[in-house]
Amino acid sequence: MIIRVLTQGQYTVEGNALVELDAMDDKLLDAVSAGEEDRFTSCLQDVVNFVQSKGKKLPDEELVESDLIIPASDTSLEEARALFANYPRNLV
Repeated sequence: MIIRVLTQGQYTVEGNALVELDAMDDKLLDAVSAGEEDRFTSCLQDVVNFVQSKGKKLPDEELVESDLIIPASDTSLEEARALFANYPRNLV
């Protein structure tokens, strides 16, 4: 799966890492739904760090359509509500 982290680039994430990411992503969506800004900020940072550490970064000059877009780690809860309006609940 090609995942874009806004302002960071694109990463390929595959296999068991997608299952782990899906669980982390559910926690992030739950925090957005509950309106819990501190938990949202923490979960978003965890997701971004996970994608960066477990994914393989694509070269910046290689543009590929992203399957999933994750906001930058400094995104506010209000911004996230709009961004996650049509976000898929299950990644795998």
